[in-house]
Amino acid sequence: MRPQSIIRFEQFYVASTALAIIAQLFNAMGLFGPVSKNQLGPYFLPIILVISYGLAFLFWFLIARRASNIAKWILVVMTGISLAFTVPALAILAQEYPVYVLATGLLFLLDLIAMVYLFRRDAVEWLKSRGQQAPIDITTFS
Repeated sequence: MRPQSIIRFEQFYVASTALAIIAQLFNAMGLFGPVSKNQLGPYFLPIILVISYGLAFLFWFLIARRASNIAKWILVVMTGISLAFTVPALAILAQEYPVYVLATGLLFLLDLIAMVYLFRRDAVEWLKSRGQQAPIDITTFS
């Protein structure tokens, strides 16, 4: 049985990924600002999006369903790198595209909340045991 923290991680992470897909569709329709011309061909952006969201769902599966501690740390590092590069860019875009900046900020907030759940005691113990350890239920000891 998966601990509550892993279930919460899953909920926030999947919500963030689903909202990111919706935001990407809005962005492609020009609702967040002007649509830029893709100079790399018509298939470049869809291929990148499929790979990106494929990786997102792979990390979800490996962490929430297969109890991979390695996948947890890779995801945490990738999220940190993404924050380091995105936050300065959002500061620049805030004047022209406030809706885009707000949507991206919300997505990062959901991701960070999901990451916090990975560091709670029950999640850490479950990931270390590769999903073999049952969570401790303190209500049975009263």
